[in-house]
Amino acid sequence: MTSLLPAQQWTTFRIPVSETMSRGRLTEQFTRCLSGLVVAPPGFGKTALLAQAARAHPGPVTWYQARPGADRRELLTALGYPPDTPAELAGVSGGSRQRSRRQDGGAAGRLVVIDDMHLLSPAAQAVAVRLGQLAPPHPLVLIGTRPATGLPVAAMEASSATVVNADALRFRSWEVEELFPRLYGTALRPGIAVPLVRATGGRAAMLRLFGRAVAADPDTGQEQILTDGSFGRAYLEREVLDPLPDRLRRFLTETCLLSRLTADACQALTGRADSAEMLYSLAHEHGVLRAAPDGHTYVAEPLLRACLRARLTHTLTDVELARLRGRAGSGDGDRQDPPSSAARRRLGTADWAGPLRAVVAGTPDMFPGRSAGHITGTGPNSSAALLVQGVAAALAGDGTAGDTVRRALAEATEDALVVLSGQLVRVALAVLAAGPAGPVPYPELQRIAYDAERLDLLWLSRAARCLLGLGPHPEDAGQPGVVLEECTRLGDAEGAALAATAVCLRSVWRGRPGIGELEDVVRRFRALGWGTPEAWGRAALAVVEAARDLPDAEQRAAQAEAFARSAGVPGARALAIGAMALATPDAANRAELQEAAGSTARSARLPVSGLRSWLAALASPAGDGTAATGGTRGGGQHTTASPRVHAAPSVPEMTVRCLGGFEFTLAGRAHDWAKLRPRAQALLRLLAVRAGQAVHRDHLLLAFWDGVASPSTLHNLQVTISSLRSFLEPERPRGGSRLIARQGDSYRLVLAPGDVSDVAAFERAVRDGRRSRAQRRPEEAADAFRTALDHYAGELLPGDGQAEWVVADRERLRREAANAAVALAEIRLDQDRPVEAAEAAERCLEIDGHRDAAWRVLIRACDAAGLAADSARARRGYSAMLASLGIPPSGMLSHPV
Repeated sequence: MTSLLPAQQWTTFRIPVSETMSRGRLTEQFTRCLSGLVVAPPGFGKTALLAQAARAHPGPVTWYQARPGADRRELLTALGYPPDTPAELAGVSGGSRQRSRRQDGGAAGRLVVIDDMHLLSPAAQAVAVRLGQLAPPHPLVLIGTRPATGLPVAAMEASSATVVNADALRFRSWEVEELFPRLYGTALRPGIAVPLVRATGGRAAMLRLFGRAVAADPDTGQEQILTDGSFGRAYLEREVLDPLPDRLRRFLTETCLLSRLTADACQALTGRADSAEMLYSLAHEHGVLRAAPDGHTYVAEPLLRACLRARLTHTLTDVELARLRGRAGSGDGDRQDPPSSAARRRLGTADWAGPLRAVVAGTPDMFPGRSAGHITGTGPNSSAALLVQGVAAALAGDGTAGDTVRRALAEATEDALVVLSGQLVRVALAVLAAGPAGPVPYPELQRIAYDAERLDLLWLSRAARCLLGLGPHPEDAGQPGVVLEECTRLGDAEGAALAATAVCLRSVWRGRPGIGELEDVVRRFRALGWGTPEAWGRAALAVVEAARDLPDAEQRAAQAEAFARSAGVPGARALAIGAMALATPDAANRAELQEAAGSTARSARLPVSGLRSWLAALASPAGDGTAATGGTRGGGQHTTASPRVHAAPSVPEMTVRCLGGFEFTLAGRAHDWAKLRPRAQALLRLLAVRAGQAVHRDHLLLAFWDGVASPSTLHNLQVTISSLRSFLEPERPRGGSRLIARQGDSYRLVLAPGDVSDVAAFERAVRDGRRSRAQRRPEEAADAFRTALDHYAGELLPGDGQAEWVVADRERLRREAANAAVALAEIRLDQDRPVEAAEAAERCLEIDGHRDAAWRVLIRACDAAGLAADSARARRGYSAMLASLGIPPSGMLSHPV
């Protein structure tokens, strides 16, 4: 298959330039996939997102803008493939895919972007999809397209392509507030962001048109421009309505008097028996309507509805229009879109926030359904009541809280308020249980925040935004602080306290828990009289103070434990006892307190591993300014903070190194590998390569049992895993392993806070470097790439030779290391630091001697540094490399860069 690739690779400078904000959260999804698909109606910013991904790509890029009706020969020629390639591509087998992974073709690392794929002929679309399914050295393929009938989206999803749809591309209100001053030099007036997003659906093109209208007529108020809506009508007519088939456009126009569309309501209004098929086509094949979560209700953007109503007014006579309005009013149409206050009453839980607030505050005897005034029309087993019980259990530190929340969600099929709140609580529990090392589910949080805004549940939307700030993406990092400012401006002391908690959690997630931030959180909860969260704040503050050996830390930890005990919060009490263990200087007493902390956690049905994880995170020695100096204590005395010698109790100290050789140590103890069977050793090395990630049993069976999933091979796999667990943790009872965890049909080598994995650290540094470079922060990118190269000590597991299960990962990491070295060299050369650029280029050539870009940077860096001899030697080496590939030396420096 390598022969099908172009002999040379280069960057095609046709990447469009567009004005938009960074969408790193979306583009990052494309960095670790073989293909990606961006599918959305016009105006959602597909091309802008693809352009951001292309600029962030460290290797060569080919951008192809599709033309209407372009056939497969034109597509392949534009991408640099021979025009007769499709027939051969269609016959590639799984074995060929494996062989292509072991070869290093000239196009390895290349990114191909195909924009507007819906314009291609069906045969060319099939070729584009097939290219995205091929393994390296074929390029990474990103495709942008509008929804269209017959588009092979399902084929790409079935091949594990990363798909970004219109809902993911919609700009949220908090993003819009940042977008306008950055791109248009105009700040939005307070309170207009939410109605603007509702009216436009968060469509990028409509937001841009609104910004231009505001800039062109600054004397007219933003609210008036939005109410008028004329800024986007021509665009919606031309780009959204005109391309629709006549029958769909007529149906959409006839039903525009219904604010929410269902098949029954549309059939009653128009008499069309195929209303369900029309709605489905408009939503899923053309992307004009948006499907509600129930799958039967559809909505159109308000500005689009205004366009349709204008069309209807010009089409019908006054009598016909009045008759149609009468039929629409007699149906379910407009009653489905009530004002926000009525919406909350319709949900049947008008005072639902009251019991939730009382539970958070820790009010005694607060159980939903116990009295009529707590939750209107609900009983103790209703979905709302179950959710409040789940929140109460979570705040107390009861490990069964997740089960109660899941029961509430199962019951809440139509109560949107309970559904959204339950989903947010479920996500929050998962994020907190995973701790700082765990993932943050961005798509779900974005959806919850967006849907809550549409229902006027702004407090719920702000809570979801706070959780977004716990992730690594720069565009979300400031959300807790922004929400804190909003709540302060609105006089929402309760929301401000929760936002301040998110700010504090953000510091813990970044490894810098601050004493000043924790003290602020405790003060806020104390002022509100919220004893339950105050107990958690006191316990967390005690851990940080104990870890930094502050004066009176032992006494303050004991006070935090007493407060949690009196407040009835066993989870916070377990954390406070862990702080007491950190603070005590006596080893025997420390061991006793550690056991007491674990026992308290177990009695609350909390996992002890979760307690240890949080102790480790809070005991991090880094901190903010207050933490570093100790701050000013009650008596005005300044104290000096110094990290304690011992950190969290009983945290595993595991070191896993797979680059340049295999090393596995646990608590500094080496292992006698001769006692372990070779297959078990190899399985451990595979898990070590993916440390922290779940590896499905099918992958293990394919690697070590030829993919046969018979009862005997499954039994052998279980026996091998069991022997590994016994070998690594001989002191633990059967079924009590903490190192190799099972998740469904997958196994994972667990990385606790403080554990070291060189592969995980390398991949994390590469991602950080790419993200920083895409956001034009060259120094941060250079530091990240330098860190990645420090971790790359050599090939992945060289002792395993050409074993099938290691070759693909070895080649992938080698390419990423070479890309990181080239990127570092290019950054240093741009910064006029040629010597460092030359060193980075040489490091790349050590990893991959055929990397064209590295030779070029090396030659330019030597010339810039005045190193004539080194430059001549580099030119000779480059010429020899080209000659070894059969490329004439005369073309040495004439290739496009």
